[in-house]
Amino acid sequence: MNDSRYLPTLRYERMGGIVLDGSLAAREQIQVLADLYRHDAEGVGGALVEIAHLKERVDRERELGGIGNAAVVRDELVGELIDDIGGAEIHLDHRVNHRALMQARSLAEEARGLYEAALQRVAELETATAIARGGREVGRRCPACTLALLISLPR
Repeated sequence: MNDSRYLPTLRYERMGGIVLDGSLAAREQIQVLADLYRHDAEGVGGALVEIAHLKERVDRERELGGIGNAAVVRDELVGELIDDIGGAEIHLDHRVNHRALMQARSLAEEARGLYEAALQRVAELETATAIARGGREVGRRCPACTLALLISLPR
């Protein structure tokens, strides 16, 4: 089994966005949550319902300017549930062997893909910014001022 399959992968890149896919890890966690629910339906179900109720309280507290502690309580409950299903940490094999090398290589390939997609997005944003800036500069020029400048130029 290759633990690096749970690392987020670059699903696709296109104009306007980069999409990472973490569905393999999410699927694994949902399956563990379902098993946990089967063994303790009341405890897990109660925790999920409490998390949902706390979300409503968090939303109401935000409307009141952030007064309250519902967000902290909700985050603690979510953290406990994540711990119960095995956590969200991704541990790479620490042994010096072929498997560890393959994990590191896989991680580097994913990072390279993310880096290249991010560079492409930077180039797109720089181009869009330059075009917008040029449009603003043209809009700021006064037509009469431009005409006066042309007339005053030596021939």
